[in-house]
Amino acid sequence: MKYSIDYQYLRKGAARPSDDGEVVGIQADDKNSLVLLPNVGDYVHIDNSTDGGRRADFSGKVKSKLFNYVRISEEKVFCHINIVVEECDDDWGQLIKE
Repeated sequence: MKYSIDYQYLRKGAARPSDDGEVVGIQADDKNSLVLLPNVGDYVHIDNSTDGGRRADFSGKVKSKLFNYVRISEEKVFCHINIVVEECDDDWGQLIKE
């Protein structure tokens, strides 16, 4: 099975997440790739500051994960995982000591 994973940002009070295009754009397959994904309730910080503004930066708490499976053929299945990160007012200074 092949996988693609991407993130969307949900601003506080918004009904739907913004579509910022590819934010992280992870691709993997079940033969040789290990990808750790955050669970609902986990905190996420995405810093794309070094890519010249092509991708969005944001932080928040994972609100949902959607697994969308599509059968390509009898032997092949593709899964796209969409992770929605919601803006939160939590104090990030309480999460980690730097």
